[in-house]
Amino acid sequence: MARKTDWNAAAARLEEEAAKYDRQAARSTGVWREIAEDQADDHRAWAAHYRAKAKR
Repeated sequence: MARKTDWNAAAARLEEEAAKYDRQAARSTGVWREIAEDQADDHRAWAAHYRAKAKR
């Protein structure tokens, strides 16, 4: 079973990845921008899930 710090570290990495996709979306257009925005949203959702899991 993973420790709380492991979940928090995973969430932090996902937030960093989300920021990377945000930067990619800022310089992209059309469908590529939408894909990058979706990826950022997905990473943030998983990060929130991991942070909630760490609080248990």
